[in-house]
Amino acid sequence: MSVKVTAPGSLMLMGEYAVLHGKRALVCAVDKRMTVVLTPRTDKKIIIRSALGNHECDLEKIEVVAPFQFVLTAIKNVQKKMKSGCEIEITTEFSDKIGFGSSAAVTVATVTALMTWLHLPYSKLELVRVARNIIRQVQGAGSGADVAACVFGGIIEYHSEPLTVEKLKNHYPLTVIYSGSKTPTPDAIKKVDQYFSDYPLIFQQFCKTIDTCVSEGKKAITNELWSKLGKLMNIQQGVMESLGVSNTVLQTIISSLRESDVILGAKISGSGFGDCVIALGELPASHAAKGEKIPVNITDLGVQCEKN
Repeated sequence: MSVKVTAPGSLMLMGEYAVLHGKRALVCAVDKRMTVVLTPRTDKKIIIRSALGNHECDLEKIEVVAPFQFVLTAIKNVQKKMKSGCEIEITTEFSDKIGFGSSAAVTVATVTALMTWLHLPYSKLELVRVARNIIRQVQGAGSGADVAACVFGGIIEYHSEPLTVEKLKNHYPLTVIYSGSKTPTPDAIKKVDQYFSDYPLIFQQFCKTIDTCVSEGKKAITNELWSKLGKLMNIQQGVMESLGVSNTVLQTIISSLRESDVILGAKISGSGFGDCVIALGELPASHAAKGEKIPVNITDLGVQCEKN
């Protein structure tokens, strides 16, 4: 029996950096998906195949190595419950170079496949906890917001402690522009921490402002006040600039997007220093966007699992 799991990519709408310090975030799942197919073996071999390469090791001697650190850490977490090895095949509709939460997607999909294969019971919140813990083991940090979006789908309000996830009902079209480069999230976090090492109170104030944007943003989504949500995105972008995570390329993309009448707001999505810009509204084909436009939609479909 093989287990096939798909998990969506995700985008941070609002809440960057503040979510790492106990504040809330708004995150959405997108219709670009990661697929993991787990096939049990009769021996003790672990075999991983993906577009990033192949890896083979023994179940009893697992060493966590890139680029499969999330998959291998997930296996190590259930290693004692595994009586045999397995093959894991990974395919994806989006690149790990683009900030669609590929680490979260592959972790959620792998954990779901392993727990299903091993008949380990889990709820959606438990799945978030387990996958979040794996990402933290690998990276040393991680809010788990992208993990929660992968699991639940749609737009969610996320809070890390106590762990709460609320799925919101309403959606609005997004435009996503890739800036052409990406800084790994742990590196971006370190840069911001160093930048504000002498000004912790200022950083705390920025986090409070971002949290207020998230709170007001949730109300705007709930009441379908999309112009208000766009303004709040613009306000948080101002804070992102103050955090030092923007650059000339990102600013140029954001300014270009805001020139269109159909765009209600635009900001960096994620940790910055590159990656993607998201805009509220669907940019018309006649508007020449700076950067690479990536066609995506918000999807209500979270992680999905089937047995073959």
